[in-house]
Amino acid sequence: MEFIVDLNKVEDVKEFVRLADIYDADIIVRSMDRTYAVDASSLMGVFSLDLGKPVVVSVSEKEIGESFIEAVGKYVM
Repeated sequence: MEFIVDLNKVEDVKEFVRLADIYDADIIVRSMDRTYAVDASSLMGVFSLDLGKPVVVSVSEKEIGESFIEAVGKYVM
């Protein structure tokens, strides 16, 4: 399952990473051009992406993905 989020504030990134760390699934954040991919529960990893643009989030399990989308809904585009 994939969706796009906009994380343009430091506090947004911290909250997103905190929420990603709760879920027991592979949650990957990729640059829009899909050149770079990092673990969503890694604060340093997410900050290493170009957050001036939206990023693509991939969740390995559909049910967990649906729950995660609800949890981070305010960032979803």
